[in-house]
Amino acid sequence: MIGRIPRTVIITLGTGDDLPPFCILGQALVERGHEVRVVTTRDPHGRIRASGLEAIEAGDGFRQVLDDPRFELIRRTEPAALLANLPLLGALRRALQDRLTALIETSLIEMRGADIVVFDPLAFFVGPLAREAGLPAVRVMRHPMLPTRTMSAALFGGHDRGRIENRLSYEAFRLLSWFGRRSFAEIRRRHGGHSSASAFGNPMTADLAGLHHVAAWSPVLSPDPGDWPVPVLMTGFWQASPHPDARLPDPIEAFLAAGPPPIYVDLRPMGWGAESRRAVIESALERWGGRAILRTAPGEFTPPLRPSPNLAWSEAIDPPLLLPRTAAAVHHGDPSTLAAALQTGRPSVILPQWGDQVFWGRRVAGLGASEVPVPLRQVGAEDLAGRISRAVSDPGLAEAAAAVAQRLAGDPGVSLAAARIDALARAQLRDRPIPAA
Repeated sequence: MIGRIPRTVIITLGTGDDLPPFCILGQALVERGHEVRVVTTRDPHGRIRASGLEAIEAGDGFRQVLDDPRFELIRRTEPAALLANLPLLGALRRALQDRLTALIETSLIEMRGADIVVFDPLAFFVGPLAREAGLPAVRVMRHPMLPTRTMSAALFGGHDRGRIENRLSYEAFRLLSWFGRRSFAEIRRRHGGHSSASAFGNPMTADLAGLHHVAAWSPVLSPDPGDWPVPVLMTGFWQASPHPDARLPDPIEAFLAAGPPPIYVDLRPMGWGAESRRAVIESALERWGGRAILRTAPGEFTPPLRPSPNLAWSEAIDPPLLLPRTAAAVHHGDPSTLAAALQTGRPSVILPQWGDQVFWGRRVAGLGASEVPVPLRQVGAEDLAGRISRAVSDPGLAEAAAAVAQRLAGDPGVSLAAARIDALARAQLRDRPIPAA
């Protein structure tokens, strides 16, 4: 309709690493004239509002439950580990029940006034809700989640297990629908028989043709395998341009000026066994003997166990500002930190915690910009010290990282995704009346 701006609702689980890219997208849509509301669970660090977006919080988050040591086995990278722990999955479902119900119900309410909805695929309930509301829905993948014969699901590491097992690995996502059944039943009861629970099955493969799919990663690392069941818009990784007034904290600036380029270490969160992993990392840094800047989180490296003139740390670090002034990056392999390191041409030491990080670590190693990743829970201090030393001194790693950065520079990034979403939303505006308040 003429005179009304598009209303975009973004829905994500709010577990931590999923928020920054959606905030980047939201900012890009605001620049195109959209009203953007981000539905998530409680945002304890205020990332959404700090991005200038409106946060719609739907109760307590999932992170507190997922970080419970009882559920560590569930996050192993083998599908068989899930099937072998069905009683544990039942306990997890009960622990998440009220939080999931609140998120689904809040999403349903917010979508009633929207022109388009954008969502994280793990928010599996959005597709059925959008279809019943007659809304275009854009499914933003941060790692490969569409079935293919060429590799297993990235959440399970993306290994090639043969054509049959590769396709079967995507069937594990049927568990998401199982997690949501009771929540949908409760919402139907509250809303007079609302039928949005009708599209069960596998939320990762069902009704894909009715959605728009965006891949928020670069084909340099993971190209279209050629047998995805639906078209996908590949944009490259999403990174926000630093604000013109953005600065690193003064103590970090002073540390950078006091010696040669340090390494950047971002291993938040460390999850289960954080204290022992922290000790391994600090021991590795001592053995290596060089300079390091640690990005901290409450309770993790705050302050270091053994303060050293070679260490600086802060919670307020913007990686795109800092990484060009470092020698290498040590991180889990989450897409945001990974992209920032690769785009500035810095080698990585990748210590993944779970499946998609394993996948990205293997892909970066395949391009020569890092060594083969080793899980954080398995790395020893001596091994890690050696990996750091090679990352800052091996010319082959440096050359490969620089070559990857040159190739990534050709990706359009979030601007391409925002343009597609803007076009879909404005088409929706032309084709429908103004929704009721």
